[in-house]
Parts: sequence; C-alpha cells; structure tokens
Amino acid sequence: MRRVSNVALVALLLLQTMALGLSHPVSAGGSNDDFFVTGISIGNGSIMADTWVQSDGTTVEYVFELSPIEISMSIQRGGLSSIGKSTDATLEVVHPIGFVMETFSWTSGDLIGGQGASKSFVWTPSAAHSILNTTTNDLSGGLILRATVSYSGDDRNDNDQMEQSVPVAIAEDIFDGWAGPSKLTFLSARYPVSGGDATSAGSWQDDSTGAVGTKHWRHSTPGGSDYPSSANDRLVNMYQVNDGQCGSEGQLDSGMSQIYQTWICRKQFYSSNYISSQFHIQAWGSMEAGDSVSIELWRSSGNISNPMESVNWDIANGNPSPVADQWSNLSWDPQVTWAQNPSLSNPDLFLGGNSFFLGMLFNSDSGGASEGFHVDDWIQFGVTKVSDYTLELDCDNPAGGYSGPPLGIMQLKCDLTNNGYSTALVSIETNVTNMSWMSPQMPMIRIDVADSNDHDFNVLMPAIPGGATREVYVNLSIPAGADVQQVIWEVWFTDASSSSTGEKGRLTMDVAVSEQFGVSLTSTVSLNAGTVAPGESVVVPFRLQNSGNKDAAFNLATTFSEDGWLGLIENETGVSQSLPITFNRGESGDFMFNITAPSDASPGVVSFNLRATCGSCGALFGNDVLVRNLEVPIFRQLSLESDIFTIDGAANGVAQKVYITILNQGNDDEIYNYSIIQSNWLLGAEITAAQSPVLDAWDGESTIILNLPMPIGLKPGLYSVRVIATNSIDNSIKQEITVTVDILDTAAVWVSNEDAEQSYIPGDPAQTMAFEVRNDGNNPDRFKMSLDIPDGMTAEFTGLMDGVTSEIETGASVNVSVRFSFIEGTDGERTLGVIATSVSDQNVSARGESIYSVGSLGWLRIIYNQPPLQILDSEEDYTITVSVRNQYTDSQSVAMELDNGESGSWFQARIQNSDRGFVLAAGEERSVTIVFEISETTLLNLDSDTLSTNLTLWARSETVSDAAKYNLQVILTKTNSNVGTDVNGESSAFDFQNILIWIVFIVIMGVGGVFLKNQIFVGEEEDDYGGWGEAGYEESLQSTYGSVASAPTVTSQGVFSAPDIVKEVPSVAPVAAAPVAPAPVSEVPVVQAPPVPAEGLPDGWSMEQWGAYGQMWLEQNGRA
Repeated sequence: MRRVSNVALVALLLLQTMALGLSHPVSAGGSNDDFFVTGISIGNGSIMADTWVQSDGTTVEYVFELSPIEISMSIQRGGLSSIGKSTDATLEVVHPIGFVMETFSWTSGDLIGGQGASKSFVWTPSAAHSILNTTTNDLSGGLILRATVSYSGDDRNDNDQMEQSVPVAIAEDIFDGWAGPSKLTFLSARYPVSGGDATSAGSWQDDSTGAVGTKHWRHSTPGGSDYPSSANDRLVNMYQVNDGQCGSEGQLDSGMSQIYQTWICRKQFYSSNYISSQFHIQAWGSMEAGDSVSIELWRSSGNISNPMESVNWDIANGNPSPVADQWSNLSWDPQVTWAQNPSLSNPDLFLGGNSFFLGMLFNSDSGGASEGFHVDDWIQFGVTKVSDYTLELDCDNPAGGYSGPPLGIMQLKCDLTNNGYSTALVSIETNVTNMSWMSPQMPMIRIDVADSNDHDFNVLMPAIPGGATREVYVNLSIPAGADVQQVIWEVWFTDASSSSTGEKGRLTMDVAVSEQFGVSLTSTVSLNAGTVAPGESVVVPFRLQNSGNKDAAFNLATTFSEDGWLGLIENETGVSQSLPITFNRGESGDFMFNITAPSDASPGVVSFNLRATCGSCGALFGNDVLVRNLEVPIFRQLSLESDIFTIDGAANGVAQKVYITILNQGNDDEIYNYSIIQSNWLLGAEITAAQSPVLDAWDGESTIILNLPMPIGLKPGLYSVRVIATNSIDNSIKQEITVTVDILDTAAVWVSNEDAEQSYIPGDPAQTMAFEVRNDGNNPDRFKMSLDIPDGMTAEFTGLMDGVTSEIETGASVNVSVRFSFIEGTDGERTLGVIATSVSDQNVSARGESIYSVGSLGWLRIIYNQPPLQILDSEEDYTITVSVRNQYTDSQSVAMELDNGESGSWFQARIQNSDRGFVLAAGEERSVTIVFEISETTLLNLDSDTLSTNLTLWARSETVSDAAKYNLQVILTKTNSNVGTDVNGESSAFDFQNILIWIVFIVIMGVGGVFLKNQIFVGEEEDDYGGWGEAGYEESLQSTYGSVASAPTVTSQGVFSAPDIVKEVPSVAPVAAAPVAPAPVSEVPVVQAPPVPAEGLPDGWSMEQWGAYGQMWLEQNGRA
C-alpha cells in the first residue's frame, strides 16, 4: 500500500509538472515576454510642472530651463506568467534636432505577467525649447522624453517605446513683488528718457492679489491714485549681490545701487545664445493718450527713442481688459519689432546677436493720468541655440546593393542636411572589406565634395551652416581583373568639431563583382594631345589593359574626324605592333600611336578615336575607346608676284601702273595689309587698297595696283618703291617686292588761271593783272610768253625782256604782269589767254586764262523812262532824275559817277551831293538827280537850231564788282538874238559899240576864266561836274573809289595826259570886232604858271596847258 501510494504520488507530481508546462511554455517570446511602457510623468507632489492653457481649452505641461524637476516612467509585463523576469529600461531626453541630451537607465525587478514597475529621476533641463504663438497664445515645441524598455526575448516591439514633448521655458516671475536678496526678481527705478543711469526709485509698486501668486505690479499708488506724469520708469529684471561682482549673467546698475543702497545687477539676456524668444504677461487697466506701458528689452544707455537701444512693445496693442481684476493674456515676440528697424544689415539674425536687459517700461507725458495698468505672471519662452546637431542623410544607394564588372564604377550621392542651429564640421570616411582595393598607390574610392581638393578615404567637409544642405559624391571603382566576389562598402559621417560628439550617420552597402570581359584604353596625355603641322607626325602614348576577369585578345582600330590622316600602332621601342594583342585577365601593356597629318591639313582641331575590340569576347565592358584631340596650327605663308620691276619715264604727271599679285600659300583663309616704302616721298607712289580681300587657303590670290603718278618737277634719277604685304593677325608674316623708277629729264610748265573778281568799264584806263608761271619740269628753265587777246580788249606784258621770263628753278614760279583795257563799246565776257612755252623744249607749253566781265552784270540797274532832256533857256533850272535799283539778294553800297564826254563842251552837269553815294537794301530802289547848267552864250552860238549830245551815268557797287551805266541824251535848242535892231530892222551905232565891248570882255574872260576855273572849282565844286578832262575824271574815281581797281593815272607812255584846251571852247567862231583901245595892264590878271620840272614839260604839253593844269599834275605826282 505504501509502495502504491508512493507510485501514485510520483504520478501526480509528474502530471502537475506537465500541466504547468502546458500552461506556461518555457520558450522565449509571445505575450508572456512582452514588456511595454505604460506612462511618463513630470513632477511630484512637491514640485509640479506648470500648466499652460491653450486657446482650445486643452492644457500643456511645461518646465523651466535649469530648474530641477522629477520625471518618471512606468513599465509593465504582459501575459500571465508567474515566473518573474526583469528588463532593462531607459528614459532619454532627446532634442527635437534628434540628438540625445541625457539618458537615465535602470533595470526592473522580476516581474510576473501583469505586474508593473516605475522609476523616477531628477532632471535639470539644460536648454530651453518652447515657442509661444503670439497671435493665439498657444504653446508648442519642447524637449522629448523618450521611455524605452529593452527585453531581448520581446518580439513585440511596437509598444516598447513612448515619447512625450515637454516645452521648456527660459524663465518666469510671478510678480509677487521683490523676491528678496540674491534672488532673480524685479525692482522699480526711474531713468532719463534719453538714456543714462537710474535717478530715483520710480513709480512701480506691488499690490495685493494677482492673476498668479498673491501680488502683482502696478505703476500707480495702491488705493486708486493716478500714475505720475512725465515719468520714464522701468521694472527691471535684477538680482542683488554682496560684493558688487555681477558675474557673466548681469551688469551692475550703479544708479539703482545708489538708490537702494545695495549692489544691484541687471540680468542680461544674451540673444546670441538663442534662436527665438517670446514674452508673456497678464494685465488689466488702461492709459491716457500719450502714455504707455511696454514690455522692453534695452541695451547701452537705454534711449527709448533709439530703436537700436530700446526694443519695446506697448501692451495696449494686445487689447487688455480695462475691467479691474479681469486679467488678459498678452504675448510679444521682440524679433518682429527688431526686424522692422530699417538700418539693420541682417534683420533675420535674432535681435542682432546683442545682449539686452529685460523688464517693463512705464512712460508718461505731462498730460492727464489714470490708474494705469496692473501686470502679473511674467514668463519668457524661447529656444536655446545648442551646439550639437544631427545629420539627415538622403542618399541614392540602391536597396539591394551594387553590382558591376571589373572597372565598373559604383556611384553614391548623398545630400547632407545639418539639422542643428550652429555650423557643423563633418568628416567623411569610407572603406571596403577587400583591403587590396584600398591601396594608396591606386585607390579605388574617391570622395568629391564641393570646395574641397581632398579626395582621399577620409575627407573633412567645408563647414555646413545650421539648416544648410551639402552634396557629397563617393565613387567606388572595381579594380581591373577583380575576381568574382562579394564585398561590403561603408561610408560614415563623424563630428569633426572640438566637441567630438561622435558618429552622425553611416551607410553599409553590398557590392558584388560579376564575371565580364573588359578592356581599358588610357593615356597619360590630356584630351588635347598636342599640335601637329601639315605633313608632320606626332606620337600619342597609351595603355591597353584587359580589365575583365577573363583572358582576351584585342584588335585596335582608329578613325579621324578629317580625311587624309594616318595612324600606326607601335610598341614602346617604335616598332610596328602586330594585332591582335592577347592579355591575361588584369594584364596591361604600353604602346604608341603614331599619327601623320596630311600636307594640306587645314587649321583647327582634329579628333581621333582609338577603339579596342575583341571578336571572341562578345560585349566588352569598360573604356574601349580612347578619344583625343590634335590641333593643327595655322601655317601662314605668302608670295608677291609682278611682271614689271623697272619703269622709266618723264616727270610729266602721266601716271604709270604696276600690277602686283598676292598669293596666300598658307593653310587658312587670310587677310593681308598693304603698305609701301618709297626712297623719296616726292615720288608720290600709292597702292589702290590698304588691305586685301579674304584670300582662300592654299593659293588664294588677289591683285593690287601700284600707281606711280610721275610727279611734275621730280628731279631726274633712280627711285625705288617697296610694296609690303603683312598678315593682319601676325605681323611677323610679311613679304615685299621692289619696283625701280627711272625719272628722265623733263620740261614742263604751268600757268595760273586768274579770277577777275570785278566788272570792267569799257574805255576806262588800263589796269594790270599778274599770272603765275611755274616751272614743273625737273630742270631750271626759261619760258617765252605770248598772249591770246580777244576782240574788244588790248593787252601787253610788262617787265619782260624780249617776252621771255628769267630762269625759273624746278618747282619755283614767277608772276608775269599783263596791262589791259577794254575798248569803248565792248560788253559781255572776254577771255584772255596767257601762254608760256619752254625755251629748252618748244613742244612744251601751257596756257592760263582769265575771264573778264565787261560792262554791267545786270543786277544793279539804272532806270529812266523819260524822253531826252531839252534845254531851251539858260535862265531855267534843268535836271534829270533816274532810279537806281538793287536786284541783289543783299545790301549794296553804291557810288554814282558822271562821264560828260563831249557834252562837257556845251554845258556843265553834276550829280547832287546827296546822291553821290548811298546804300541800297536788297530789292530797294532810289532816285538820283543830275543838275545841268548852261550859259546863254552857248545857246546863242549853236551851229544849228538844235544840238543833240550824250553823257554817261554810272552806278558802281562798292560791295561787289558790278557797275551799271545809262546814256542820257540832251538836246540843246539855239536861242535867236535881237540885240542892235530897231523897230525898223536897222542897226544903230550904239548897238555895234556894245557888241565890240562884249567881244573884248569875252576874250579877257576866256583867258582869265581858265585860270580861275582851276583855282576856284578844282578843290570843291569841280568834282560836281562832268566837264573835266581825262586826268580830272581819273582823280575823281581814285578819290571816291580808292578800294576798287581803277584806271591808272598814267598813260601807256607813262606821262600825264592833260585835256585839250581847245575842247573847252565852243566851235562857233566869234563875230569880228572893231579895234578897241587896249585895256590897262592892271585890269587884266596875269596867269602865274607853276615851276616847270627839271626834266622839262611832260611829253605833248604846251606852256598854255602847263599854266592851266601844271599845278594839278604836280599834286597828283607828289611833287607839289
């Protein structure tokens, strides 16, 4: 029985064990080994997290930078296992950038299914991360609390981790008045508006009750008093020290220290340590116009009018409630205000990187006041600029890894983004598991980063600013001949700053080497392999390699981009290489490619392709084509050709030409510049073009002409002209030919054409004109002069010896004078020819001409439309009035002249003084009056009953060379005499006696009148009349028109021509008179003649003429 009992007992125990094993399997995994995170909490019963109420009514817990607080995590084991097991767990503080800031680790005790555990840690946030939306007052951001449980047997990992974001603010003050010594708090002080130290305690005071805590701040005295006027009071964020040393966190405020009799430091906010910041308060109340309460950041002197020293925001802009104790949430982002400053060079930099003091600013004017604002619950949010960072890698590596044949290139491209706030220094490293690929002598991996010349296995990237992205390329080349294999390729990124925060990212990739025929053609020369001249050769070295992992035989073929080029494969010794070339896998050899250019190769770049082929290999992998360029330089050459190289001829101005052909013998189209060099510039050689047209390569041609003018007067002798063609691009390329010119002895002459430049009056005294005669021969010469005189003109040379010039040197000239005049009645144009004939060669002559306008040109007119003037009675006044018209287009100065001719024997005529000279405008017309005076004796003694006579009126222009004339006709009528006849027709003795007395009187008057006439009228009135002789007329012209070419005062014989006295006496013979007693001598004036010149009387003069006109001759010849 005992034995059975024992057996039964053993059986029962076995059954129990099996039951336990079926209900709780011993294998790992499943719900019994599922450990998971159940919660994260912040704070404890003593210190709780602050709570922020969002705009939708939800709440967010937040904490403060550098303020310790307890954080906890709780875990639980799932399933129903009764066997306890422990697990590892961590609570990490992760920055939103992605790096872990702090880690708390712990291990739980043994937990059975359903049992949980928790762990608490004290966390002091080292960086702020909180963002307040100043429009909605919603709080966001925060550091991440990440709770993780790690049990190796747990195959349900979706619940192994939990995260919770916790906004971390910078600082707070509940505005419960001054917090006391050594604590960060707020205190009131009054400051000058324009900046400076505090001057008094100011108006800020604490008051009971508040939105938080037990008190709040106001800027008026509690009890309903109004705030002060003309105040500038700050509520300063400060702390108290005992030794006056504020440390790095603040700056001593000497004014406040004096006011409160303790060391007071203003707390400094370093904006360079933050990315952003926002401020929050609660407030109620209102201000009078012109007054304000602001949240303020200030620096330097604190001048509130300077936006660089005081950044402030009037809280009235947030529309706080005016109702007492109805607190309104107000928030402000100072960066928004700061960025509006137009003087900023970088408005995006947070607060310019400056340090500021913080607080509230109350400012009032001298006007009305009220209770003002009540403020409470100061909080500063923000994001600390941490130095650590993470890298975001965006790479294009294939998910299944790389695969390629030998010499295949595996390319990896990654975009690296610095997720941090600060500039990051990053190094890139790479390797493969087959270390033979990592040989420094032939590295198979290359790293390429912009702005870096390092391509090794480890490359330091240029600095990456916060938020910036940089490209990185990493290339892996499989070595030639590599076996079929599998390798691991890794690329990783490490922090290279002094902080050495470790690896920031890593890529691990598989690379498979496939079996493949391959070839590689490479050369040590660059793409531009060199230059080769036409017809010359050049050698390009290259290497042929079997880059595959199978043996192969290779052929080589080449093509050129231009025809006529030849290429030959040679070994390193210059011996022609036979084809094909057989290589084992990975084997290589060095060869030479000998290239010859055609003799007519054009300039430019010629490319060639050297291709490797394998007939038994099928497709070849690798670089099977070598491409290089050869430059054919420009070859410049030319020639000049001509059929004539020597010319002889006279220096007679008859040009000769030499035709010269230019040939372009170079290999490019060219343009050549032409120039000449003469042995003597007087030769005057010229070429027809300064530059050739574009000449085609290889014998393009053009012709130029060398003009030889054979200049008149060029001295006999040999001259040379060098014609030079110079390349328009390269002036060292030139060619020239020389032409010799033999100038022979030459006779030549030139006679000038002269412009008369005036009109001439026919019958005027002779004038002179000079003609230039130039010796254009090349030897001294004399010239025989002759005239071709037209009708109506007289002309002769003056000053010539036998009509021949003196000897004239080559190129020199002399003036030959011609005296000329025009015969009465001549009118129109007359051409005088002046001919010079060489004495040394009578076949050589030249002619010069001058064209003379004789008479009126017709633009100045005298108009008279009346019948001839009839003079009937000497007692009457007779005048003729004509019109003078200016038909020129501009004004003319006109002088009037009167030529009586033979009419002066019968009467005297003169132009009125006012009409002798005047100016006529264009188109103007003027009247001119001629006054006539005649004696009764003249009318009595006419030969016939009537006598018709003419006189000429001239109108001369002193502005241009023109004169108009008009012939005026005057008819004299004889007067009948009744003296001495009585009524019966019989004469009386008395009448006869009277007649004799008159005859004697006339004779006496005739002799004395001549003398008196010259003495009385010659100085003043004689010029008024037309009855003067030739000399008097000439004198009038000379005195009146001294600037106009007038008739000379000497005759052709060179002597004065006095008028014939007989012409002054009427042609009617006087009546014979009876003898009378001679008159007393004293009653007859004696004519005193001037002294006769020493050489005697002028030719043709009588003493009677000398007595009448001698004085005038002496005066006109300067001998008076």
